Amino acid sequence: MKLAIPADAPHLDARIGDRLGFARCLLVVDTEDLTFEVVDAPTPASGHGAGIHIITQALGMGAKVLLTGHISPHIAQTLEKSGIRVIFPVQGSVREAVESYRLGAFEREEDTAAEGVVRFQLHRLPWQGAFRKAANQFLGIFPILLGVILLLGLFQSFFPKDALLRVFSGDGLLDTLWGACAGGILTGNPLNSYVIGKTLLDLGVGLSAVTALMMAWVTVGLVQLPAETAALGLRFAMARNAAAFLITLAASPLIVYLAGVFR
Repeated sequence: MKLAIPADAPHLDARIGDRLGFARCLLVVDTEDLTFEVVDAPTPASGHGAGIHIITQALGMGAKVLLTGHISPHIAQTLEKSGIRVIFPVQGSVREAVESYRLGAFEREEDTAAEGVVRFQLHRLPWQGAFRKAANQFLGIFPILLGVILLLGLFQSFFPKDALLRVFSGDGLLDTLWGACAGGILTGNPLNSYVIGKTLLDLGVGLSAVTALMMAWVTVGLVQLPAETAALGLRFAMARNAAAFLITLAASPLIVYLAGVFR
């Protein structure tokens, strides 16, 4: 089966064009092996018949289905009579659209209007996209989760409970300061800070220290300072980190207070 798909570039990862007559080119893609031919878009001087002209070429190449972002209903009806099925609105890349078609994710629903124009709508299989996104997110998070587990083991080995409670004595101001310093030095993924924060709370460290540590963990980056300096300049890097540290010191007590109010 060959699909005709307007695109903004002559390759499978191009975005699907919103309008047939204004697309940069038309791809005629074979769903069996993903090979494709390119039909160059007509010049602007071609006028209103540009879309029909380019589809006529696609029909000559054996295209049976048109996937497009938008098309006027009367043109869709004309194409259907010519033997080409029209499916719209379709968004995303050409490759994604072809894969969705191969999986049967497009299903035509005819809605005959009063004037007799037949409209064609797109129905995707939502669970397929949701499952794919969930799987990709899990695969992306898994190394982080594994790192957090190992980090917690090292953390508890190098910082026993007695030592932590000597540093974080329960004084709100000092705990906030030490927590901000620790978070700013360590720095890391936000997910790590949640797990470490919960562990510290379980060990008896106060909420002030944990809040400051979590905020500084994701905003102050002393470990990443060389890279930030190289990318944005020393002045900016120093100013941003100093501002983030001061904001952490100011915002942490407020967060702890609000947490107590809304408990």
